[in-house]
Amino acid sequence: MAKKKSAGYNDFLDGEKLRDNAHVKTTLHGPTGQARDVSPPRTRQDRKGQGQGKGKGKGKPQLTHFLCLPLVTEASRPHLAEGLERLKEEIGKTGVVPLKAVRPVGTLHLTLGVMSLDEEGLERAKNYLQALKLESLLRDVTYQKIAKAAEDGAVSENLSASALPDSQAVTVDLEALVPMLTASSTSILYAEPRDATQRLVPFGDMLKKRFTEEGLMVDDKRPLRLHATIMNTIYAKPKGKAGRDRKVNHHKARQSIDHAPEGADQHDDVASTAGSVEEQLDGSDGHGPNAKSWMQFDARELTEKYKDAVWAKGVRIDRVQICKMGASKIVGEDGEVVDQKYEVVAEKVI
Repeated sequence: MAKKKSAGYNDFLDGEKLRDNAHVKTTLHGPTGQARDVSPPRTRQDRKGQGQGKGKGKGKPQLTHFLCLPLVTEASRPHLAEGLERLKEEIGKTGVVPLKAVRPVGTLHLTLGVMSLDEEGLERAKNYLQALKLESLLRDVTYQKIAKAAEDGAVSENLSASALPDSQAVTVDLEALVPMLTASSTSILYAEPRDATQRLVPFGDMLKKRFTEEGLMVDDKRPLRLHATIMNTIYAKPKGKAGRDRKVNHHKARQSIDHAPEGADQHDDVASTAGSVEEQLDGSDGHGPNAKSWMQFDARELTEKYKDAVWAKGVRIDRVQICKMGASKIVGEDGEVVDQKYEVVAEKVI
């Protein structure tokens, strides 16, 4: 019997269900560092020829890329990094979760949807992104919001005509620490992107719809839930037998199909097979109301303490990206991992 999909979540997104290219390393320090790419798993086009790969079996496409709105800019990076370091200090004192559960600053983004693309499908996705008139789409959203506010007799300052010329970006504040499940038992905490003009979600919905209708994105009919994952215990899963045998909150540990964890030694097998789309949409591996993460924890104290936290203010979202699944490590001169990031294969400025 197929698993029942849970409503109201797109929480397999945001880079949380993407697989590990953990042994891929880059460097911040010139030509001495080595960098090599791991090709995404091979896929086949579906019956419609849309470039949506199916992987090894029916209904089990290999996820290869994702569409997102980047959050890390030259201006936002220092503030995000400072906030994450404070959080690490906090959980280091309490020991509520392993430090590796906290995400590297370079991985923060808002995912709109995931893709399963072969080479031809990837080229189609790149071309489609470049052909989109993003500024026009955002302008349409802006006018719709103003028209709706006028109908309600409550045109706000943020949605006045004077705001229209700046249709090339949405500015958001990243705030709070919100549990994906209930605060008393969750495996994921995220920051909410708050947009005073209320254009971010409609704009994201529009992009998600366009790419889905074009056959370039895995179809997820649930409402878009934009979130920036700050902490996910799936990335702190112990290696080997310890990870296989350990149980926390009565949930059995299992092989992760997520993004690259902060510690490369946690998941060495970058060729491990992802679960079916149904499983990922249902949230059976650490996401959604039926989550079965290897570790869930009581986050009530953390969420209360960080309910008014501001991770970054005025983050300007002015572009859309297609990224390759599997975060690459950035290694410093001393050989230590200093960050992680996703490879951007296509980008268009709004």
